[in-house]
Amino acid sequence: MSTITKVIFVSFAAAALIGCGRGARDAECFDVAVVMDAGGLGDKGKNDMVWRGCQRFAEESGVAARVSSYEPVTEAEGRAYLSEASDGDADVIIVAAPIWEDYVHGLAREYPDIVYVVVDGERGAPNVKALSFPAGDGGYLMGVAAAAAVPAGNYAFLGGRKDAPTEKLAAGYRRGIMSENPSSSVAVVYAGDDFAAPVARGRVRALAGELFDDGAAVIFAAAGLANADVAAVAKERDKLVIGYESNQNYLEPGYVITSLNIRWDNVVFEELRKAASGDFKGGEREISIASEHISYPIDDNNRSLIPAEAVRKIEAARQRLAAGTVG
Repeated sequence: MSTITKVIFVSFAAAALIGCGRGARDAECFDVAVVMDAGGLGDKGKNDMVWRGCQRFAEESGVAARVSSYEPVTEAEGRAYLSEASDGDADVIIVAAPIWEDYVHGLAREYPDIVYVVVDGERGAPNVKALSFPAGDGGYLMGVAAAAAVPAGNYAFLGGRKDAPTEKLAAGYRRGIMSENPSSSVAVVYAGDDFAAPVARGRVRALAGELFDDGAAVIFAAAGLANADVAAVAKERDKLVIGYESNQNYLEPGYVITSLNIRWDNVVFEELRKAASGDFKGGEREISIASEHISYPIDDNNRSLIPAEAVRKIEAARQRLAAGTVG
């Protein structure tokens, strides 16, 4: 299985004293395995955020732990590692993509003592926590941001993998734009529907160029690793882009209006801490649109692109969404 493995240890000195290292299951060592989405570490998005949460757990929890990440190249490799980790030394398995959710539920029934955490998941179980956020609401906020920052023009959404969360994001983005600029058009395209779609950087770059050439003033990019390429094309065309899942304002300063920042790092940290303390409860956990875990960063890289009036409109939209008054 051609995976890349990275391992971090909690409190290195303490870990060495109790033998918390590579090898078979150790009752004194809390083992966390992370199966990354396509793009792996360095994607400047969800994978990096999930890993950051694991690092924080390793540094702050006070638990002797080993945290390993695996970066499958294919969907089948991901399934193979999930089986391997479940049959091995993992206490918690974090799954960074919902593409394996059905497979995880089968494993969860077979291994009831292992905790599984699925990012962007939809279904929980006694030992499975499905983490999600209201993707439609998040997309709506970014639609308002796009239309408020560029009041006249047409817009586009460029997704990596076409799956349920990304389609909800795109639909919300369209609704948000139409709430501000009902006469505009919103093009929606995806790189593909397979596991590797988010790493099809050449295809995503070409699609971004086509969307800008066809008149899009702003692209909301939810293309994983390839988001950096969309930002680069925006700079080449002197257009604008919105980032996704982490603060990507720095990718091309002056060309990224803002980013829909989902703090998966904090949420993963919280779930790991619960699992380590015995307080874990399976089921579904949806982050509220009003939560501090969802934000649209404004910093020196994008402040000039998102005026105070745009911020006012975004916040008003967030309040309406939280109150359930958006149709």
